[in-house]
Formats: sequence, C-alpha cells, structure tokens
Amino acid sequence: MPLALALLASALIHVAALVSPGWTLPGVNEAEAPLTLGAVLLPPPSRQEAAPVARPAPKPAADKPRPHAATAATAAVAPVAAAPVPVPEVPVFEPPPAVFASAPAAAAPAPLLPPPGALPLKGRLRYSITRGEGGFVIGQSVHTWEHDGLAYSLQSVTETTGLAAVFKPARVVQTSRGEVTAEGLKPNQFRHERVGGLDTANFDWTRRIVAYAGREEAVAAGAQDMLSMYYQLVLLAPKSGVLDLAIATGRRLETYHFEILGEEAVALPSGERLATHLRTRSGSDSIELWIAAEKRGLPLKIRFTDRKGEIFDQLADDTDTLEKQ
Repeated sequence: MPLALALLASALIHVAALVSPGWTLPGVNEAEAPLTLGAVLLPPPSRQEAAPVARPAPKPAADKPRPHAATAATAAVAPVAAAPVPVPEVPVFEPPPAVFASAPAAAAPAPLLPPPGALPLKGRLRYSITRGEGGFVIGQSVHTWEHDGLAYSLQSVTETTGLAAVFKPARVVQTSRGEVTAEGLKPNQFRHERVGGLDTANFDWTRRIVAYAGREEAVAAGAQDMLSMYYQLVLLAPKSGVLDLAIATGRRLETYHFEILGEEAVALPSGERLATHLRTRSGSDSIELWIAAEKRGLPLKIRFTDRKGEIFDQLADDTDTLEKQ
C-alpha cells in the first residue's frame, strides 16, 4: 500500500505540472500629476537719466591773444559729451491666467473589465484530484485570483492529501501575474515551484519574446502561460470550432490546439451542470476542460489522461466568490 500511494503522489506531481490553474493583486500606487507653473521673462528696468547740471553763463569774450596752433589743435580733439539716447519701452506680454493654474490631475485609465459574468474581481475555487474511474482521492488544488480590470494575479497550490500525503507529501505552486486587456489576459511572469525545482517564464511584450530555461523565443500576441491559460479560455468562452493558444510552460513554448466538442452535463458534488467541453493533445497526453458560465473563474472539471491511459480528474468542490463585478 505505501508503494502504491507513493506512485500516486508522484503521478500527482506530474499532473500538477500540466494541469494546475491560479491569482493576488499588488496594490497600484497612483502618483499625482506634478504641479505645472508658468514663468514670464520681463525686460530689465530702464535706466533713469541723470538730471542736467546747470552751467554758468559764458562770459563776454575779451580781446585775448590768438592761441598757438598746437593749442588750437588740442582743443579741436577734446571730447564732447554725447546727448543721452532714450531707451524705447518694451511691451510686457502677460500670459493668460490659465498658465499659472495647477494642471488638472491626469484621469486614471478606465478599467478594461472582462465580459460581464466571465470573471469575478476576486475568487477562490477548490478542486478534488482523483485517480481512475473509481474516483480515488489523492490530493487537492486550491486556486485564488484577483484583478482590477487592469492587472491580475493568479495562484494555484496543488498537494497530496490523506494517506498519500502521509507516505509521499508533495506540493506544487504556480503563480502568474500580468495585465488585463481588451483581448483578455496578457501574462508578464510565470513561476512553477515543485519539489526539487523551479521553472519560470518571463514575457517581454516590447520585444515580443518569452524567456525560459536560459533561452529566448519569439512570441505572438495572445500567448499565455500554463496557469493563465485556464482563465483565458473562460474569458474567450469558445462555443464551437477550434482554438489555438501558444503556451509557455516554463520549460518550453508550444501551441495547444483546442477542439470544442459541444455542451455536456458534468456531475459535481453540488449536482449536475451544463458545460462546454474542450480538448487538447500534447503528444500522447491529453487535457480536457469543461467550462460553464454560471461557475465563473475556472473550469468545472479538468481531466488529464497520460500516455498509459491513466486518468486524473480535478472536480470543483466549492467556490467562494469574494467580490462580484
């Protein structure tokens, strides 16, 4: 029995690496707009003219001997005081009063909220993880999210429970942070923490690349990480046809080709729900999702089937919507 449980726990770690979905939003501090001041350059004050000095009246000329030629030449080049030149007045141009008023604070951008009913602002959803058709419970996965219409944060914590946890404890944590846009989620950072390792994927949308496992690769608009993928599918809410999504797992970048298989009834602890069934394949493995509008935030059910045919299901047990739109 302990060996079987250890094998199940190891399988849980493998499943969590492939199908764990998650969210927690850091507060955004909005800086106030800086105060704008106007300035006017004024001309320097004009110089005041000195008052003229009264000069004595000239005495009548007396008969004097005629000066020597050299003396006359010296007198000819004596400096003569120039008349003061009036300084023209320079007009002062006053700016309009509005220049001195403080600039109004920039209005905050309007939140680009997802479609109504698609995603609550905050939420929590717990899944029971079972193995096989008999539904033997080997673990649980708890997903929390938060967004404000501009930025989002997701988190999922998957771990073994019960006897499986006693003989082979395992815990996998995934986080995704990014932006909420008119086209859905736009991830910036993804982390996948598991026993003995850490995988990351960092998106640089200016350069249109994603960095992971020591390499960089070009990425197109609409790409997701392994966690944001589930929320993006809920936001897109496809009803028919096919849907391709580029997914960064932290170890590689690949395209997931989703087939929309129609609506089906899903049996949950709370009763049956009607949901849209999607399926994608990766090599010999497959992931199936059942998405319903009334259970907002995440799929009702996630099924992973490995190359050996082993089936692992995640079934939504309860939901706690902390704040509705």
